[in-house]
Amino acid sequence: MLKIVAPLAVAAVALLSMAAQGHAQDSTADETETANAEEAYVPLASDGGLGTGVYPDETFQGAADAPIVLIEYASLTCPHCASFHETGYPELKPYIEAGQLAYVYRDFPLDGAAYRAALSVRCLSGDAFFSAIDALFESQSDWRQGGSEDDLALEISALTGQTSDEYKACVGNPQNQEKLIERYNTAIDLGVDGTPRIYINGDLYSPNRGWSQIGDEIARLVKKLKV
Repeated sequence: MLKIVAPLAVAAVALLSMAAQGHAQDSTADETETANAEEAYVPLASDGGLGTGVYPDETFQGAADAPIVLIEYASLTCPHCASFHETGYPELKPYIEAGQLAYVYRDFPLDGAAYRAALSVRCLSGDAFFSAIDALFESQSDWRQGGSEDDLALEISALTGQTSDEYKACVGNPQNQEKLIERYNTAIDLGVDGTPRIYINGDLYSPNRGWSQIGDEIARLVKKLKV
């Protein structure tokens, strides 16, 4: 089920592979085919050829008819991803509020702690989802090294606004696990090989002066729309 790609961390491959194998023991081929048939994108206004749409159960910010779509693939334990959310993400908000930009966040966990945190936030939606993402990145240094299952349950649930039992239910849900792994594999098919990876209307965005310049890039695209 899992695709092994050389640039990815060995720990992430092993983690996701074990999760996939564990769930596969309880699944039939028919169930898997049904799940795959139900997995379909809801298109946003802009499709750059990189799956620039959202899944039916996926949370995004902005208007569905926004002419610019930004997709971020991130690992919640990735320091560079935390840096983007500190300096780059705030630059997006004016364009999201103006209906010019749709922002889609997607988990691409690179280790066990990120995998569990990603599973926990999959149970949230709307403002609660994005508030949890913000809190996890802001306090990343406090929990990213992992620990026992009970320690992670206490640390992560305190940041996501869940109870420890709610967190454990989300992390232990087989359907939750399968969905995350399926989308991890889809990301690999699309060329994602690390984090953060930012795609704007299907094109990979690589800043050369730091994440704060992403506002300039969005402003440039908005200006082109008005020409």
